[in-house]
Amino acid sequence: MTRPAARVRSVRGWALALLSFAAGCGSSPSGSDGVDGSSGSHRDGGDGASGRDSGASDAGIRPHDSGRDAGGTPDARVDAAGGLFADCSLAGGCLADCSPPAMDPIATGMSGFDLYDGCILAGMQLAGMTEPWQGQLLKAQAYNESGISPLVTTNDNTCGGQNCGIWAISAGSVSGDNPPGPCGSSAKDPFTGQVDYSHSYGLFQETPACEGTFLQKSLPSGYTCTATTKANNIPFDATITFYCESATSLGTMTPMGVKGYINAVQKTSDPLYATSIFNPAYQLYVYLDHTWASNFAQANSGTHGCTEVQQWYLSLAYWLTGNVSDSCTLSDQTGSGGGRAYVQTAIMDYATVLYGKPWPYPPP
Repeated sequence: MTRPAARVRSVRGWALALLSFAAGCGSSPSGSDGVDGSSGSHRDGGDGASGRDSGASDAGIRPHDSGRDAGGTPDARVDAAGGLFADCSLAGGCLADCSPPAMDPIATGMSGFDLYDGCILAGMQLAGMTEPWQGQLLKAQAYNESGISPLVTTNDNTCGGQNCGIWAISAGSVSGDNPPGPCGSSAKDPFTGQVDYSHSYGLFQETPACEGTFLQKSLPSGYTCTATTKANNIPFDATITFYCESATSLGTMTPMGVKGYINAVQKTSDPLYATSIFNPAYQLYVYLDHTWASNFAQANSGTHGCTEVQQWYLSLAYWLTGNVSDSCTLSDQTGSGGGRAYVQTAIMDYATVLYGKPWPYPPP
């Protein structure tokens, strides 16, 4: 769907279709076992997610070819930021320096868009993504969703919602998320006693109300929970530590119905920052090493014989629409709900904004 400043923040309709898949394979979507810093149980990067694309392995990314183009050619291999996410987990969180490495195969050459390349590469390594084009396409998706470069603003025309980059928050209908928000609830929040609409957050606009991620099962002593209310632009400043939303307080739409409060800690010295939705390392760890695998598997569950690039197109489209395609070829006329246009926008952003060169593969 068309959004201000050519941004599209994803509607979390994909989670509805994901539920039956996750329940059927004996696991829930990313983090549906709950993210609780006090819990001893968690899923880490080693267990993988059901249905991960072939090529993923615990061995990490294959060594790159000697003489590799630092800009990343289609046949190059990614071998950077090794081990940066080694100690990360859904329950324990992730603390890492996301600065780009000296040899950065997904660099745009513009610092504002390369801020988090170290963590993108680390997430790719853990997920078994070996090709620079994969990280480059993910950056184009992130640009489409949040603008990548961090900015605090209530001008919804800047990035298609409140704020940009790691602080991006969907803002109701302007973000394509009509009341009560993505995977939201119109019931009263038991904590606030009012209806609090749900939101999507961060670089890729992940949604705790759909996914059960970024939640603390109980509000820690000494912390406060800020109601999101029904407003498009919700309270935001460095003093906020948790958000209350009706859907997350009552139980998210994951099969296990996780309940909790959204960790929005911004102070890097706070022990809860490791699992905060505003921590870029944790954002990228969750998306690349948990959410993406489940999304990819469900997006490709109705097809066979697709090329790897086509599989990625289907996965990006599914992130927006939640519609599983029965064809390797996306078409806006076959119920994809704008998924083809979403992928085409990412490719256009790759070529005209981020990398200044044609996308090396046939578009959808």
